[in-house]
Amino acid sequence: MSAETDLASAIGQCLSAAAGIFGLGFIGWQISVARRTTDLQALQTFLRDAKEHEGALLRAKGQNELEREQAFIEFLNFMEAYAAALNGKLFPKTSRGIVVDKIVDALTLIAGLPEWHDKLEASITSHTTFSALRRFMQKHKKALADARAVRGELTRPN
Repeated sequence: MSAETDLASAIGQCLSAAAGIFGLGFIGWQISVARRTTDLQALQTFLRDAKEHEGALLRAKGQNELEREQAFIEFLNFMEAYAAALNGKLFPKTSRGIVVDKIVDALTLIAGLPEWHDKLEASITSHTTFSALRRFMQKHKKALADARAVRGELTRPN
């Protein structure tokens, strides 16, 4: 082999390595964008579903007891599923904070309304019923206590 061939071969290998490094960087960027898009979609789905379940619960207020109870149980099941997702660390950091806040707020509201709190207690039929919610409540005791304190301050007459 001549020096010219060796040089051309080395230059070709360097260009090939540079193209490979650029390709890996581009793929990394695409993965990052896809992750953020997925995070946003998961958050939008959660907020849409939360609004739907809360709306069903509000609409059930004027209906019979069975329909109100069904709407409430569906809302609890919805929260159980998302509590399980949070417990399993299935949400990225940004979405996780918003979902935690929403579930904390809902649990605080339930705890403050005797009718719903009693229905929650009555719906727990075994040690596995709403186990993800119970685990969530254990993990977020401080946030729940803070939310109850703030809610108490907001409802207190001046």
